[in-house]
Amino acid sequence: MRHIADSKEQIDNLDRSSHVADSSWEQELNKMAEQLKTFLDKNGKEKDLEKSASIFHQMGLLYKEQSKQDDSITKKLSLIRSAALLNAAVTRQPGNQQFKQSLKDFCSDLLKTAGAKILDADLLKIAQEVKEMAKKMRKETNESLQQIKIIPYDVTIDEQKELEAEKIANIKTIQAQITETYKNMMKFVSSECEKIMENPPCKYSITGMGSLARCEITPYSDFEHIILLEEGAQEKDNYPQVLEYFRWFSVIFQTIIINLQETIIPSVAIPSFKHVIKPGEKEFFDAFTKRGISFDGLMPQACKLPLGRMERTKRKPWTTELIKPVNEMLTYLDKDEDLKNGYRISDVLMSTCQVYGDEQIYQQFSEGVRKVLQSGQPSHHERLMKQLNEDLTNFDAFKSLNALDIDSKCNIKRLVYRTSTLFISALGRLNSIDDGSSFAIIDQLNNNNIIDDETAHLLSYAIAVSCQVRLKVYMEKESQDDYVGEEQLYDIFDNKVFTNLMHTVGERSMVDYFAIVYNLQDFLRNEDDLINFRLNITLTPLDKFRTLYSLELNDRVISEWESYSQVQPPNTLSEDELWIRCYVAHAYCNMDINKDALLMLEWLEERDIEDLQFKVAVMHEKARCLYKLDRLQEALQFIGRVESELLNLNFSDSDKYSLRGHLAYISARCQYKLEEYQLAFDQFMEASECFARVDQRDEPLKEIIRAFCFYRIELCLYELGDYDAAINEAEKSLQHHEQHNGSVNDKCECYSLLGQSHLERDDYDKALKYFQTELDLRLQFVPSEKQDSDEDIKFARSNIQICQANLELEMLYWMSLTI
Repeated sequence: MRHIADSKEQIDNLDRSSHVADSSWEQELNKMAEQLKTFLDKNGKEKDLEKSASIFHQMGLLYKEQSKQDDSITKKLSLIRSAALLNAAVTRQPGNQQFKQSLKDFCSDLLKTAGAKILDADLLKIAQEVKEMAKKMRKETNESLQQIKIIPYDVTIDEQKELEAEKIANIKTIQAQITETYKNMMKFVSSECEKIMENPPCKYSITGMGSLARCEITPYSDFEHIILLEEGAQEKDNYPQVLEYFRWFSVIFQTIIINLQETIIPSVAIPSFKHVIKPGEKEFFDAFTKRGISFDGLMPQACKLPLGRMERTKRKPWTTELIKPVNEMLTYLDKDEDLKNGYRISDVLMSTCQVYGDEQIYQQFSEGVRKVLQSGQPSHHERLMKQLNEDLTNFDAFKSLNALDIDSKCNIKRLVYRTSTLFISALGRLNSIDDGSSFAIIDQLNNNNIIDDETAHLLSYAIAVSCQVRLKVYMEKESQDDYVGEEQLYDIFDNKVFTNLMHTVGERSMVDYFAIVYNLQDFLRNEDDLINFRLNITLTPLDKFRTLYSLELNDRVISEWESYSQVQPPNTLSEDELWIRCYVAHAYCNMDINKDALLMLEWLEERDIEDLQFKVAVMHEKARCLYKLDRLQEALQFIGRVESELLNLNFSDSDKYSLRGHLAYISARCQYKLEEYQLAFDQFMEASECFARVDQRDEPLKEIIRAFCFYRIELCLYELGDYDAAINEAEKSLQHHEQHNGSVNDKCECYSLLGQSHLERDDYDKALKYFQTELDLRLQFVPSEKQDSDEDIKFARSNIQICQANLELEMLYWMSLTI
């Protein structure tokens, strides 16, 4: 069966398209992109909207003009890009009548180029009607979300279950309402496109994918979809004309969606923006446009839209079109050559929903998918298991939580949404369940006795929490913005990112979410038989303490321990109980309740435990605790003993280097406190070298810790009087912090030490520059009412005054020589 997307005609067109573009046209676009760069800040964001709007307007007109010279495929791309750029200009300068007229003219010209039957159709008016529908949907969603209660800690088990069930029911209702409204909007746009084009050449179905098919869509989501054609259309003589009809149908559809003015410019993948970027620079980032209802992007890793992947790249020299008859579309489920786009096309086609058009065509496709799922073909199971293992690595919930320690922002889709929904979907596929809704998959698993009632409740609750988080974050930002947090952290040890996230749905819900997800992922990671499995999840005290520990909620760990220890035998030796005590000791140490921490750690140390991970955790905490108690010699002796034991532990090289690095770092801190600066220098060097050899995936903090090492190496060199070498290390530390998202406070420490080192060398100009940079940074992040009392700010100001005074003395000295 032939694939039209890969037909000779289309390949020839695409090959020609790479040569047909006039080099002067490309040069003009590149020149405009270069000009735009001058209006961007260091993060690629616009500084002058009026000037950038003018450039977008010029580029939009140029793409429109060039489309007249393009071949069939490239013409469509140029017009889509023109629509996005002209809308970008209008949104940045809504009062500019020239921009508005250009957009209006573009829409009119597009209809002529597409061969539309209704040439006076108003694409802007249609978009405005969709806007009003979206506005109402968002208002109703926001009101519904405000009604959902936050579940407190101080409730009985029965009350907790009742509140959880209530949350599940509310989220199901909200998601169903959003899904229905979203479908109605897309039905409206589809029907308008059909009216404009008139007389469809065959029966067809607009079929939704992604979160719409899973009933987990948000009021700010992309519309991922395909166009299914009736079977047999490919055998007719007019099939090329049929494809052209629906390609132009799709371009008009996309233009209406772009006219909502919620499509960010990077999503249309304009080559010029990448061509003018040099290595190390950040490309243009559309921070102005509030991202909302749009189509899936034209980037190579996206293209989940009917026109599909139209452009070749060197690394991926193929095309994919998602306008096909039913049976041809079904071949995407198992043909390897069609599974290389990077977005798991087979997966997205497994979960779909009918949006508009012929219901029977959609049912034929849905039945075909069901047969594939139930076929039990080894290739499908192998593909599923491969994808599952990749997801368990890429969306490991607890490793993602560890990464929060160094992230100024967290991506809630990666951290919260996908850490549960991907794996519920996998459970469905493993059991040939083709219903895309996570809630529906859970219900079917329960009905089939694959999970029990308690597990079904917990998994449903996790999905409810993940949907609630995503909805609330989007609604608060009025945009499809997955990031929570600030551009930069002031202090890495005072990370408020996750605290802010917990406020959206409540601390208890977030803690329980990760406890449930840990159990789900752990089961999938360790279960040998994922064909005939049974999954039963029950949350234990260990689950709660482990999650609180990972979230660094030290106050809550201690308060939970105070309640828990009153009802548990004091000397229980079960593995769970020992790990709980280890987490509590960590919390004590973090809260500077060091004596209690040490007592608990010494009690744990006396237990004969075979778990190597547990031994290492206790070793590390005890060394840290002794250091914090200023029992420095004891800490050094303990570390020496632990390092010899380390050689006998059956760990991976990465784990051994990680532990050695942590112990060397604590040892160096002890030596520094003892004023043994040369020994401290040697230990910090060893720590840095160890962390350099740790696997990045296993140790997300390693690069920031290495930056700390460089900084402390500089401190040692400064104390040893080697100021040139100290400056060298400080610059290395500063560069490392810049590359690896170090906090503002850490960078300020580097600037301060650079200033001190130059001051010791009587280089007052350079010292002043570094002290002033430090002060300016601190003033940006410390509230104005606290600036006069902040010790770091006072010290920076004092250093600036010293430099200025010395510079004045130098000037007076040189003036005296000239008299």
